Amino acid sequence: MKRETGKPSDWALYRRLLGYVARHSGAFSLSILGFFVYSIANVLLADLTQFLLDSLGEASQISMGFVSNAAHWLWPPGDMGPVEYARIAVPAAAIVCALIRASGYFFGNYFMNIVARGVVHRLRTQVFDALIRMPKQVIDGHTHGELVSKLTFNVEQVSGASSEALKTILRDGLTVLALISYMLYLNWKLTLVFFAITPAIAGVVVAVGRHFRRYSRRIQDSMGEVTQLSNESMQAFDEIRMFSATEQQSERFRAASQFNRVQSLKLAFVQAVSTPIAQVLLALALAALFWFALDPTILAGFSAGSLVAFIAAATQLGKPIRTLTNVQSIIQRGLAAAEDLFAQIDAPAEPDHGLLSLERARGDIVLDQVSFAYPGAAQPVLRNISLHIPAGKMVAFVGRSGAGKSSLMHLLCRFYPPSAGNIMLDDQPIADFQLEDYRRQFGLVSQRVVLFSDTVRANVAFGQLDTVTDVSVNKALETAQADAFVEAMPGGLDAMLGDGGSGLSGGQKQRLAIARAVLKDAPVLILDEATSALDNESEAAIQASLEAVSAGRTTLVIAHRLSTVERADMIVVMDEGCVVATGTHTDLMAEGGLYANLYQQGFAAS
Repeated sequence: MKRETGKPSDWALYRRLLGYVARHSGAFSLSILGFFVYSIANVLLADLTQFLLDSLGEASQISMGFVSNAAHWLWPPGDMGPVEYARIAVPAAAIVCALIRASGYFFGNYFMNIVARGVVHRLRTQVFDALIRMPKQVIDGHTHGELVSKLTFNVEQVSGASSEALKTILRDGLTVLALISYMLYLNWKLTLVFFAITPAIAGVVVAVGRHFRRYSRRIQDSMGEVTQLSNESMQAFDEIRMFSATEQQSERFRAASQFNRVQSLKLAFVQAVSTPIAQVLLALALAALFWFALDPTILAGFSAGSLVAFIAAATQLGKPIRTLTNVQSIIQRGLAAAEDLFAQIDAPAEPDHGLLSLERARGDIVLDQVSFAYPGAAQPVLRNISLHIPAGKMVAFVGRSGAGKSSLMHLLCRFYPPSAGNIMLDDQPIADFQLEDYRRQFGLVSQRVVLFSDTVRANVAFGQLDTVTDVSVNKALETAQADAFVEAMPGGLDAMLGDGGSGLSGGQKQRLAIARAVLKDAPVLILDEATSALDNESEAAIQASLEAVSAGRTTLVIAHRLSTVERADMIVVMDEGCVVATGTHTDLMAEGGLYANLYQQGFAAS
């Protein structure tokens, strides 16, 4: 099978998957032992027919098999005749063989499931750890649905290749080997008839395998789109209803689901075709086997029991061989998913080349000729920005939508490196600081409030849950004017929030986000529309609290409300990625220009 340049081979992918299995070597070894016992029991059940049939003749005609030898050794017949002895020994042997077979099947499957769940857990956690440590630009290149699909659908597909496929290969592969070994023991010449179909079956496996991987990749991609549309639609439930877009969203989802259905059917077709072809080949082999077996010269070397035992073993081969041909689809689906998952796991984490540690910054920020373009964008969003933000000052950034305000904050948070220029914190390039130490200097309250399905305490103390006390949490809530409604909630700090803070008003969510930033006690505070969801009365109360919190801190505010801008020590006016004016509110109003226009419009255009 041809592979794209730079892509790992099937064997390289599978060998890496087996490395995850090796971490559970104890359970895997017990599973192998269980399936080995299961395969031997299948042989013993075929051999039991020889014991039964040969017992019907005279004692001198008994051709002793494995089961009959074991029975005679454990319980000699004494003066009992062959039929009388077999009447007791054969049913007892059948029960024992069935118990051995059932025990082997249980141990093989149970311990392989332990391996499977272990592989899923490790893969899923590795992918999650890799995703949350990736550079923001990489995450921005995927939809949320694609990322969720990697953690759910793709991981389960890989589990199938690393455990379900192994289970099938071990269980049915050992059964095939055991049965063929038994057939070789009975008559090696007749067994060679079966070997004649091996190349044909191998050809079927290779042919269908070429299609499995292609369809599996398409199914993965379509599952990502289905997941994305599901997430979007559930989050935008109100908008869908209010804009009468239910049919539009239904059609989009129907199209994505239809594509997934078509690709799944193509995969099912290829898989369904391979099974009957294998069955026909097996039927041909059995027909040839019967023809040769009934040859007088062949019959001369068989007792009735050994001939029936040979045929019983041969007919038992059909099911495991068919199952082994189907395992190709499981492996190819898993390898297609593994290729994507390993690419995520191997992707470099967010770069951190800083060596300097930083306990607590003063908060003096300098931007020197900073420019920035998002990866793949034709035009920069920031151009030649030079600013000095003194420590402890409140600086407001205003401008029309798309002026670059939020992009500038992304650079300050080191979500992206600047394309040109330099950013300094306390006279030191920010890239020189260790990333974790650097980000500890910033508190962030975003316009898009993020709350987790966890307790109020866990949301407010996010990132420092193990290091803060309830006293500190309550103080932060009080500063953010959130203490009253939290105390009224059943459980208080232990109250569980719904998905995204469902059940809370927009203002309540925003206050919890502000409390989170207050608790962090960072020397630099970024407020991106921090009071946008509050009514005027609530905003006035929180503004007073924020002013107290901002004392001694560098505060960067992206605000559309006049009250916030008027109190700033410095206002930075941005337009089309450039700083077009700086100064106090009074100075900028006197100059006229863009700021005065925006102010007169109440920042409606910003």
